[in-house]
Amino acid sequence: MISTSAVDAYIEKNSRRFIEELEELCAFPSISNHGLDAVGPARDWIAGRLGRFTDRVETFDEGGMPALYAEVPGAGRRTLLLYQHYDVQPVDPIDLWDSDPFKPVEKDGRIIARGVADDKADVMARINALETLKGLGEIPVTLRFLVEGEEEIGSKTFETIAHKHADKLRADGCLWESGASFDDKGRPTLQFGCRGLLYVQLRVTMLDFDQHSGFASIYPSASMYLVEALSSLRDQDMNIRIDGFYERVVEPNDADRAMMAKIDPEIGQRRKLVGFDRLIRDPMAEHVIEQLLFTPTCNIAGITTGYQGKGSKTVLPAEATAKLDFRLIPDQDPDDILARLRTHFDSHGFEKVEIVWHDGEKPARSDPRSEIAKSVIGSVQELHGEPILWPFMPATGPMHPVVSDLGVPTVLPVGVGRPDNRIHAPNENIHAADYINTIRLMCRVWERFGAT
Repeated sequence: MISTSAVDAYIEKNSRRFIEELEELCAFPSISNHGLDAVGPARDWIAGRLGRFTDRVETFDEGGMPALYAEVPGAGRRTLLLYQHYDVQPVDPIDLWDSDPFKPVEKDGRIIARGVADDKADVMARINALETLKGLGEIPVTLRFLVEGEEEIGSKTFETIAHKHADKLRADGCLWESGASFDDKGRPTLQFGCRGLLYVQLRVTMLDFDQHSGFASIYPSASMYLVEALSSLRDQDMNIRIDGFYERVVEPNDADRAMMAKIDPEIGQRRKLVGFDRLIRDPMAEHVIEQLLFTPTCNIAGITTGYQGKGSKTVLPAEATAKLDFRLIPDQDPDDILARLRTHFDSHGFEKVEIVWHDGEKPARSDPRSEIAKSVIGSVQELHGEPILWPFMPATGPMHPVVSDLGVPTVLPVGVGRPDNRIHAPNENIHAADYINTIRLMCRVWERFGAT
């Protein structure tokens, strides 16, 4: 077993180069919704880095943005799956960035670039940790890197990849990409799953083309029709009116409530940061986290219709569109909710609402008492102090095939995530020190997991 002091000394000596390598990866504009040509160079660059440590590097291509796989044999008997993604979100609105999103900038101890927090810091921290342990001796566990290329567009082929390559992806544990690693008080946090998601695009067409609004007294309005349909789905307190929507919702158990009782809801900080007047349902402080995690949602992500330009245009729109997202909790299924949504529209007189596109991911939960969970918790205690444990994170990822189908215990470890990272927003950033500490943590987790 390599000493912690030797590991930390190696990382400290190479920290400047490690940061520069992260910035080099962040310079690739690997926006997955821009297509294969956009993501390919970043994937090839990562393959080259992993190829320095193993000849077992390959691509999993099932018709979407290809995933990169690499296996690095270790000294011990255990195997560890490492999930990351190399694709990033679009940069819009570009005028709100203080610098070029794909020309990383260091300022006040931070690194600013699109994708630096989500998720290229995780990619490179794990490669740098691999270099560190290899440079000092050997790694104690066999590492199986899976670097996905379409997480930001719904991981459309991930389930197929997981099932087709199950023999390579099964492992004794999995470290997912890091989640919200630190809360507003700087305390480390760990999560053991994620919520599910159903995303749909709706369309209503009432006329062949837009009309003068003087005809609104006789012609039907696509805008009003869609707004009324949307209004039928839920009330202002997030009570969702779709028949059977809550049938498969799981209540938190005693262990869940024990974890959530230690989570600070940070209401004051969130009000200052976000600017809301009141939380939905006005929950007591001790119930905020339970409501956040265990209340499924129906959210209008966007709505488009008619004229929104400068000044006035008296128009009766021929068409209206909207996008909805439903955050689902165990054991809800996006396909089931999609069918119920269609039934709801039809049974409430909104047959003209078309569901023109949809995508979804199932929720996932993993056991916080697993061996990989114990290894992560122990390592975080050593490096950062006592972690705050979450049953699962409020967001969504393609975790279900790994946790439920392959049966791999999974943890979202501490990484670079902080409330002010501005993930998916202009000026996405991380603390450079958090990045170096993530490399240290990976080495500790691998050593601890390999030794138990």
